[in-house]
Amino acid sequence: MTANAILAIRNLLPSSAHIKKRNIIGDKGDAAMNSSNGDGRNHSAEGGGSNHSNNGEPVDANALLPRYLFPLVRHYHDDFYVSRSFDPRLIVQLMAEGFLPIATRGYLLPKLHVERCVLQLNPKSNLHISKSTRKKSKRFLLSVNECFDEVVAGCHRQHGTNWLYPPIVAAFRKIHERSKDENSEGVSAMIMAHDSLEPQDVTPVRLYSVEVWNAETGALAGGELGYSVGGIYSSLTGFSNEDAAGSVQLVALGKLLTQVGFEYWDLGMALEYKTRLGAELIRRAEFVSKVKRSRVENKGVVLRCGGNRRNAKELIDWERPGVAANNKTQNGNSQQDQNDVPQQSSDPDEEGSTKSNRKRPHEEGKGDEGAG
Repeated sequence: MTANAILAIRNLLPSSAHIKKRNIIGDKGDAAMNSSNGDGRNHSAEGGGSNHSNNGEPVDANALLPRYLFPLVRHYHDDFYVSRSFDPRLIVQLMAEGFLPIATRGYLLPKLHVERCVLQLNPKSNLHISKSTRKKSKRFLLSVNECFDEVVAGCHRQHGTNWLYPPIVAAFRKIHERSKDENSEGVSAMIMAHDSLEPQDVTPVRLYSVEVWNAETGALAGGELGYSVGGIYSSLTGFSNEDAAGSVQLVALGKLLTQVGFEYWDLGMALEYKTRLGAELIRRAEFVSKVKRSRVENKGVVLRCGGNRRNAKELIDWERPGVAANNKTQNGNSQQDQNDVPQQSSDPDEEGSTKSNRKRPHEEGKGDEGAG
């Protein structure tokens, strides 16, 4: 299956005569890019399969999979698909089609959620920042693409291997290598003509490491892996070493994503703390539609941190100029009323219980569930 997958991907790669300025990983190192740790279990499906829509009606799983991926990917069960190939070119194609790539031993498990937890960032941000997280943020710095391998190691220490098996880490590393520089173009995924094998365009897919640092000691306090397709950023997995580092990293990253122009932040499956951040559930068809639109209209949106570690408090306090002026006016007009009425805290951190045990956006299960 792996050899056929490589051949199928090669046959689908657009020639330079059709599409220029592509940055697709070449033939060198094909064997290393597609190694797998088979354990003898049969995870593949013999085609067909179904899962269910939001109203409980069965959905043909193959109808959700683009036809050009049929030689490479099969439906497995529920929201999951399966492939024996870990070729980075296949992974960026799946990302560009709305799948979230995770893995089990020896198998790639792309997931297409029935519902996706998504936070809108632009043109209007729904990101909620608690008072206690804002206060603690002055202790941390944020960076992007500074230490991919250390972030992977941190995820392994906190969660075990979970779904971050060596073949998918190797594929992510190759995509990250093409994404980490400020002026890098990422790895190009093909945009296929509807229901055909003809590429009509390419779109860059970029994979990032995000780090949060203790401002006083310089120690790595937490971080995450994520990727972008157009103006949509998707969180993959993450960790934290210090109290509040995970919460600060989340909201500081949310503000940085907003600042550089991302439209949406994809947080995977639904969990309560994600809705407290401001995320909402959207149906699979709507999410895929957003991906397909954004991959064409927002190719130039890139997660950048200016090459430096930035103060998390300054990032969190940033507002668009128009929003900041409006907030100042509203606060000035209502200050007397606020002073006259006792205020009841709605800050989940100040109400207790979730301070140190809050799940990261990626701690959503083990084994097949992985990143959610």
